[in-house]
Amino acid sequence: MSETLYKVLDFSRPIGRQSFREVFRELDNTSPSHNKFTLSEDQLKTLVGVIFTYGLHYDEVPEKQRELLLKAILEGKQPLFDLSQTFAKHLMNNLGDSAVSQLEALQNSEYDLKRPLSNEPLVDFVEEELLDQTTSYRKWEYGRFSVAYLAAHLSIQVVLENMEKTVKEKKPRPEVYLKNFGKELENSRYNLDVHEQLLLNLIVKAKLWPEKTTMADYLLAGSITQQYLLGLSLRSNKLTTTIKNALENVPTINKRRGGPKL
Repeated sequence: MSETLYKVLDFSRPIGRQSFREVFRELDNTSPSHNKFTLSEDQLKTLVGVIFTYGLHYDEVPEKQRELLLKAILEGKQPLFDLSQTFAKHLMNNLGDSAVSQLEALQNSEYDLKRPLSNEPLVDFVEEELLDQTTSYRKWEYGRFSVAYLAAHLSIQVVLENMEKTVKEKKPRPEVYLKNFGKELENSRYNLDVHEQLLLNLIVKAKLWPEKTTMADYLLAGSITQQYLLGLSLRSNKLTTTIKNALENVPTINKRRGGPKL
């Protein structure tokens, strides 16, 4: 079987940070009577990010609720959707020459910002050049990006950094610590779904033991984020509180070090 080689994503190039609401407000103020607009490069990438995010996550909700999901993405009502929109912009920074040419050509069209999914050539581009790779050979990279993004945006970065210092000092066995942390997350007082337990465990593992975090771990994180991002966003405050409390309740060393191994 022949191997297919590809470049791992380079996240070092800058990306635009303008939200869809900012783009729409800016353009609508210049031409309030128009329904379609010609977009700058950054504005087009913001629209692409919206279409990409909807395409990646629409299966999470029933068909009748997908219009509301799109509205939530457009209006920025659920902040964790920025995770996928940001990843899409990094993908666009890593496109091959042919795809870059397609995107440049698409910039010459006018777009209906009130109905993003009606822009069929752009939707086709997103499906073929961005979604297909994210749901296949780049899913582990999406997972790795998701873990880092969630660690920062669940307001637990400081807690994890403090834990990192403690781990370096006390050197607990990773498999024992993570097993105990997983058991703590299973406690009924946290009321977490199984996928939430798994994802929080992966976030802690990637931060405290990155050298032991595998591609399979990141694939799992990518799958969870793709399937449950709306729910994770709705429960983000709960997840933040849970991971902080759980970390405090898990011993950092194996107290039975001299006894039987777990």
